[in-house]
Amino acid sequence: MSSGNADLNNDTLPPFIMPRAPPHLYSCFIVNQLREAIDCTVYYNGRPDEERDNEAVYMSIESNDEKHFPRKIFQPDLSDSYCKWVKIITRILIKKSDGKCVELNYPFENVQGPTRNWEFHVCEEGILSKLPTRPVNILKYEGLDAYEC
Repeated sequence: MSSGNADLNNDTLPPFIMPRAPPHLYSCFIVNQLREAIDCTVYYNGRPDEERDNEAVYMSIESNDEKHFPRKIFQPDLSDSYCKWVKIITRILIKKSDGKCVELNYPFENVQGPTRNWEFHVCEEGILSKLPTRPVNILKYEGLDAYEC
Protein backbone atom coordinates (compact mmCIF):
# COMPACT_ATOMS: atom_id res chain seq x y z
CA MET A 1 0.00 0.00 0.00
CA SER A 2 1.44 3.37 -0.91
CA SER A 3 0.70 6.81 0.43
CA GLY A 4 -0.58 9.60 -1.79
CA ASN A 5 2.67 11.56 -1.49
CA ALA A 6 4.83 8.58 -2.41
CA ASP A 7 3.06 8.35 -5.77
CA LEU A 8 4.18 11.84 -6.78
CA ASN A 9 7.21 11.88 -8.97
CA ASN A 10 9.41 14.97 -8.71
CA ASP A 11 9.55 15.08 -12.51
CA THR A 12 5.81 15.75 -12.71
CA LEU A 13 5.93 18.91 -10.57
CA PRO A 14 6.69 22.15 -12.36
CA PRO A 15 9.90 23.82 -11.22
CA PHE A 16 9.51 26.53 -8.61
CA ILE A 17 9.90 30.01 -10.07
CA MET A 18 10.49 32.87 -7.65
CA PRO A 19 7.93 35.62 -8.29
CA ARG A 20 9.40 38.91 -9.45
CA ALA A 21 9.51 41.72 -6.89
CA PRO A 22 7.11 44.54 -7.73
CA PRO A 23 8.58 47.65 -9.42
CA HIS A 24 7.81 49.88 -6.44
CA LEU A 25 9.45 53.28 -6.31
CA TYR A 26 10.07 54.69 -2.84
CA SER A 27 11.94 57.95 -3.50
CA CYS A 28 13.10 59.94 -6.50
CA PHE A 29 14.82 62.98 -7.91
CA ILE A 30 13.02 65.25 -10.35
CA VAL A 31 15.55 67.02 -12.60
CA ASN A 32 14.25 70.09 -14.46
CA GLN A 33 16.12 70.43 -17.76
CA LEU A 34 13.74 73.06 -19.13
CA ARG A 35 14.49 76.78 -19.47
CA GLU A 36 11.67 77.69 -17.10
CA ALA A 37 10.53 76.68 -13.63
CA ILE A 38 8.03 73.85 -13.26
CA ASP A 39 5.48 72.86 -10.63
CA CYS A 40 5.85 69.24 -9.64
CA THR A 41 3.50 67.04 -7.63
CA VAL A 42 4.54 63.54 -6.59
CA TYR A 43 1.79 61.21 -5.38
CA TYR A 44 2.54 58.60 -2.72
CA ASN A 45 0.18 55.71 -1.92
CA GLY A 46 0.03 53.92 1.39
CA ARG A 47 -1.86 50.68 1.83
CA PRO A 48 -3.66 49.13 -1.15
CA ASP A 49 -7.35 50.00 -1.44
CA GLU A 50 -7.11 52.61 1.33
CA GLU A 51 -6.79 56.33 0.77
CA ARG A 52 -6.17 57.65 4.27
CA ASP A 53 -2.37 57.22 4.08
CA ASN A 54 -2.03 58.58 0.54
CA GLU A 55 -0.43 61.98 0.08
CA ALA A 56 0.71 64.40 -2.59
CA VAL A 57 3.91 66.43 -2.22
CA TYR A 58 4.22 69.65 -4.21
CA MET A 59 7.46 71.50 -5.06
CA SER A 60 8.40 74.20 -7.50
CA ILE A 61 11.65 73.39 -9.33
CA GLU A 62 13.70 76.13 -10.98
CA SER A 63 15.27 75.74 -14.42
CA ASN A 64 18.33 73.43 -14.42
CA ASP A 65 17.69 72.42 -10.82
CA GLU A 66 16.52 69.25 -9.11
CA LYS A 67 14.54 68.27 -6.03
CA HIS A 68 14.57 65.09 -3.98
CA PHE A 69 11.27 63.47 -3.01
CA PRO A 70 12.18 61.29 -0.03
CA ARG A 71 10.93 57.93 1.12
CA LYS A 72 7.79 58.19 3.26
CA ILE A 73 7.42 55.75 6.13
CA PHE A 74 4.16 55.34 8.02
CA GLN A 75 2.67 53.07 10.63
CA PRO A 76 -0.83 51.80 10.05
CA ASP A 77 -3.25 52.48 12.87
CA LEU A 78 -2.12 49.41 14.73
CA SER A 79 -1.14 51.10 17.96
CA ASP A 80 0.70 48.11 19.39
CA SER A 81 2.41 47.19 16.14
CA TYR A 82 6.09 47.59 15.47
CA CYS A 83 5.44 47.24 11.74
CA LYS A 84 6.24 50.21 9.49
CA TRP A 85 5.22 50.53 5.87
CA VAL A 86 6.81 52.48 3.04
CA LYS A 87 4.64 54.54 0.71
CA ILE A 88 4.95 53.93 -3.02
CA ILE A 89 5.28 56.68 -5.60
CA THR A 90 2.46 56.14 -8.07
CA ARG A 91 2.18 59.35 -10.10
CA ILE A 92 4.27 62.33 -11.12
CA LEU A 93 2.52 65.43 -12.43
CA ILE A 94 4.47 68.31 -13.99
CA LYS A 95 2.89 71.67 -14.80
CA LYS A 96 4.91 73.87 -17.14
CA SER A 97 4.91 77.67 -17.14
CA ASP A 98 2.58 77.71 -20.19
CA GLY A 99 -0.02 75.75 -18.18
CA LYS A 100 0.48 72.45 -20.02
CA CYS A 101 0.73 69.33 -17.86
CA VAL A 102 2.62 66.09 -18.40
CA GLU A 103 2.46 63.07 -16.15
CA LEU A 104 3.80 59.58 -15.57
CA ASN A 105 2.00 56.80 -13.73
CA TYR A 106 3.05 53.58 -12.02
CA PRO A 107 4.62 51.30 -13.18
CA PHE A 108 7.44 53.54 -14.34
CA GLU A 109 9.55 52.70 -17.38
CA ASN A 110 12.86 50.94 -16.60
CA VAL A 111 12.07 50.38 -12.90
CA GLN A 112 12.56 46.62 -12.49
CA GLY A 113 12.06 46.09 -8.75
CA PRO A 114 11.84 47.96 -5.43
CA THR A 115 13.93 51.10 -5.94
CA ARG A 116 15.00 54.26 -4.12
CA ASN A 117 16.28 57.53 -5.56
CA TRP A 118 15.24 56.97 -9.17
CA GLU A 119 15.62 59.94 -11.54
CA PHE A 120 13.00 61.62 -13.69
CA HIS A 121 14.31 64.20 -16.14
CA VAL A 122 11.81 66.82 -17.33
CA CYS A 123 12.73 67.98 -20.83
CA GLU A 124 11.06 69.20 -24.02
CA GLU A 125 10.13 65.60 -24.94
CA GLY A 126 8.31 65.03 -21.63
CA ILE A 127 9.39 63.15 -18.51
CA LEU A 128 12.18 60.61 -18.97
CA SER A 129 12.51 57.74 -16.49
CA LYS A 130 16.23 57.11 -15.92
CA LEU A 131 18.59 55.04 -13.85
CA PRO A 132 20.36 57.12 -11.20
CA THR A 133 23.41 58.86 -12.69
CA ARG A 134 25.34 59.39 -9.47
CA PRO A 135 25.90 57.60 -6.18
CA VAL A 136 23.51 58.75 -3.51
CA ASN A 137 24.19 59.09 0.17
CA ILE A 138 21.08 57.43 1.58
CA LEU A 139 21.78 58.70 5.09
CA LYS A 140 21.85 62.29 3.78
CA TYR A 141 18.80 62.18 1.54
CA GLU A 142 16.51 59.96 3.51
CA GLY A 143 17.41 60.68 7.12
CA LEU A 144 17.98 57.01 7.85
CA ASP A 145 20.10 55.59 10.59
CA ALA A 146 22.51 52.69 10.21
CA TYR A 147 19.81 50.16 11.14
CA GLU A 148 17.47 51.12 8.32
CA CYS A 149 20.00 51.00 5.47
